[in-house]
Amino acid sequence: MSTRRWPQIAMVFLLVCACLMTPEASLASSPYSWATYYAPKRTTAITIDGDLSDWESVRGFKMDQEKFFFVGQGMSSKSWGGPRDLSATFKVVWDEQYIYVAVHVVDDKVNEPFGSLASGMDTGSWDDDGVELMFDNDGSNMSHYYIGDPMHHEFHFVYSANHPLVFDNFWKYQEGAPQPMFALPNGEKEPLAFANEVMAKHEITRVFANPPYNGAFAFRRTADGYNLELRMSLPGALMKPLHDSGRFIGFDIAINDNDEGKGPLKQQLHWSGMNDLYWRDCSFFGKLILY
Repeated sequence: MSTRRWPQIAMVFLLVCACLMTPEASLASSPYSWATYYAPKRTTAITIDGDLSDWESVRGFKMDQEKFFFVGQGMSSKSWGGPRDLSATFKVVWDEQYIYVAVHVVDDKVNEPFGSLASGMDTGSWDDDGVELMFDNDGSNMSHYYIGDPMHHEFHFVYSANHPLVFDNFWKYQEGAPQPMFALPNGEKEPLAFANEVMAKHEITRVFANPPYNGAFAFRRTADGYNLELRMSLPGALMKPLHDSGRFIGFDIAINDNDEGKGPLKQQLHWSGMNDLYWRDCSFFGKLILY
């Protein structure tokens, strides 16, 4: 056996031991075997400009199969035309200050936002082309999280060539509010959130660079779709390796696809939360492990 492989083997051994000994390892998380991502520590400078050449040495996760499609709200893989219609590859690295995420989206019809700019709650960023990122910073599997929560998030990064947008958590607690429901095209209804919750658009584009996010992001149009590149702080996360007193970070990613540039989404790719209320319950997220 080549001696070059020993450092890699040792690292894997340490990670396995840490997973077995860490209390968070027993917490419920994604039921899918692939929904654990091992994020390496950043070793080179990353410029947030949408050019992903900085990421060539980082191993990505590709979502290009039918199993990654969200099922619900009238969506499924039935209208999927294959990887050229919609697929994506994401990568994650970290340092002591930030998490960094790069996403290459293959989308044959990329449109400017409409739902994000509409008034009212009938349509929103969830209907526009873009990337959703979910973080459970402290790995607590929080089942409800609201606007203003610094540690549990559902971010929407909405593609635009001219005015890209960012939204944070969409829900507020309101005692006595009935359970929000989503009306399907056939007249049936699905739960959209929990009782005592109401929805609100929470755009953070202008303040994303400020605490607690301390973020920067950039889209770049490509020949087959677009790139998203970002960095941001994760308050409450231990930004250190799992084998060095770190802990799991809940993480999930979804890719929204609207071919018409109007109306509801055509389809949505998802890493972990393919069904149920993944946007309200961190227990459906996958695991992000820093090493």
